[in-house]
Amino acid sequence: MDYSGALKIISQPIRATELPHTLDPMKRLLAAVDNPERAYPCMVVAGSVGKGTTCHQIASLMNDHVKVGLYTSPHLHSFRERFSINGKHISQTEFITGVEIVQEAAVQLDTHYSTFELATALALYWFRQQKVDIAVLEIGIGGRYDAVNAVTNTLAVITPIEREHAAMLGGTLTSIATHKAGIIQPHGYAIAAPQVPEVETVLRHEAISQQANLSFEPIESLAVAACANLMQRHIIADYLLPLMSPPVHLAGRMEQIEQDDKTLLIDGAHTPTSARHLRAAIYQIAPASSVSLIIGMLRDKSVQDFLAEFDSPNFYITLTQTSNHRALTTDEIQQTAALEHASISIQPDLQTAIHNAIQDTNPLIVITGSLRVAALAREMLGQLDEDELEEAHITRAIFEGKNYLSKLP
Repeated sequence: MDYSGALKIISQPIRATELPHTLDPMKRLLAAVDNPERAYPCMVVAGSVGKGTTCHQIASLMNDHVKVGLYTSPHLHSFRERFSINGKHISQTEFITGVEIVQEAAVQLDTHYSTFELATALALYWFRQQKVDIAVLEIGIGGRYDAVNAVTNTLAVITPIEREHAAMLGGTLTSIATHKAGIIQPHGYAIAAPQVPEVETVLRHEAISQQANLSFEPIESLAVAACANLMQRHIIADYLLPLMSPPVHLAGRMEQIEQDDKTLLIDGAHTPTSARHLRAAIYQIAPASSVSLIIGMLRDKSVQDFLAEFDSPNFYITLTQTSNHRALTTDEIQQTAALEHASISIQPDLQTAIHNAIQDTNPLIVITGSLRVAALAREMLGQLDEDELEEAHITRAIFEGKNYLSKLP
């Protein structure tokens, strides 16, 4: 089996109506690969805003002191980005081996597993093979019935929760919070960022019902508090921690690129809160300038609330879209927008939208709305080397190809 073949095996989409409502199949899959997650402690991170960043911050704080496995999603360019140990991604050879092991187990169980379930089992298997000291695992969607929650966690970390994945998680903020609160396990430990009252009530109720320890920490020091908690309980060795969580520079997240006398800011923001953070960054970079925004979004996001954060006369918004099956068309975004002050135009082709913005006079160009838009923009702007770009094209061809799409409803 080559790397492309391994990717094809693991590409198994899931429909909203098929979101798991039990962890039993995932637990059976882990048992079939000899429960690798029991070989090391696992920290699980859920939330709507900043969970990926928080995972990377926690891993960054540990990298010089312990062997830490990091499992995050989604990827930008390479599926292998989801799996790393002390900052180094899984190799293609290791990935192929892991897929073969996990797929054989799934076949023996005669059970269909989604991409995320197979990938989660692969990550846990690889971490055991590499003898990590601890794993930091990012929840995919929700929490309670997410594949990652099949592990017994030593600490649950919850970033700010807001309305997202409405079709899968029940549509209301309370139902979404209830799903995410599910990572608080019996007699466990949990640390959460400050939440709106409705969400905080759900988290506190879950902690009481599970007889778990729940504390709240500022988002700015959430990763530090998580590491400190592990030290206090002697899960990792003591070492000096900073007062605040370290900045992490992630591709496609608040990433600045200088090109043709323009500043391009690429950010995969897709929630109202992340839009507010992005707007604040824009005003720091170009406080008195007109700004070109290129925005493409996916379904099941709060499009109107996201766009409302940029409803200002100095914002010139171009709506675009990607070929991803979850992408909203430009017309669908425009119909939802309801903006009164910002200027809006439509250019469905992202590369053309970027080209036009570079030719325009506005000194700052912001590309945002989804990580998929951010990924494509990075590739179009030459941020990948030849090998990385080839792998990105292979990955996208599989996950957006006819065979993958044929598995969708």
